[in-house]
Amino acid sequence: MKNTQVILRSFLETIEPDEEVTDNENYWKLIGEKGKIIDDREINDGRVLVLFENDLNYFGVENHNPVKNSLWIKKSDLKLIL
Repeated sequence: MKNTQVILRSFLETIEPDEEVTDNENYWKLIGEKGKIIDDREINDGRVLVLFENDLNYFGVENHNPVKNSLWIKKSDLKLIL
């Protein structure tokens, strides 16, 4: 699954936050963004590390992983690009 191209189709298995979130934690803004899985070792309920094509700073979300523009995303939130 590593190096697989993906699109974020949801975040935390929803298409919008269930409750109000701060702008820097509104990862739902990334729905529809493309990336690739760069670490397929699953952590925290099936999350894999996704490197997004676009700069996450543009969206104003927290981006504190060791690899810039990457987030640990649940596999169930990803759609594979074939």
